[in-house]
Amino acid sequence: MRSTEVTVNKNDGSYNQHMHVLLCVESAYFKKQGQYIKQREWIDLWQKALQVNYRPVANIKAIKPNQKGDKDIEAAIKETSKYSVKSSDFLTDNAERNQEIVSDLEKGLYRKRMLSYGGLLKQKHKILNLDDAEDGNLINTSDEDKTTVEEEKAHSITAIWNFEKQNYYLRHQ
Repeated sequence: MRSTEVTVNKNDGSYNQHMHVLLCVESAYFKKQGQYIKQREWIDLWQKALQVNYRPVANIKAIKPNQKGDKDIEAAIKETSKYSVKSSDFLTDNAERNQEIVSDLEKGLYRKRMLSYGGLLKQKHKILNLDDAEDGNLINTSDEDKTTVEEEKAHSITAIWNFEKQNYYLRHQ
């Protein structure tokens, strides 16, 4: 599973595109001599693949349960797929700069696959009949003709982010 994330450097305004990757390996991978790829080797491989003269950053670690009590694989999937761009990383009180950043991100990320599956996770994704993130129906995820009692009673609630207070507020309709 691969998720692409873009962060914005608050000091110089530069963009950092990077990947979060979840690799499924056999348990023997960590034990068998000569199978485990060390962090230094990952960096060498990335440097060669990118054809750059600098040493790229690579942070490789085995998955572990998180503080919320999620199972290790569940926690890793959540962490890998949580977001592509986090607005709190770049929104400021400068509306013009915010617009410039959003425009840059929109142009730079247009038609880019931000989340993809391969191998075992691709098989599981297919078995679960999950919609594709780009082409699938992500609005109506259940039988569209069925309306539950809860849906009939429901009303719309709109939450709007207040940057100055760094919190959401509800807009009553």
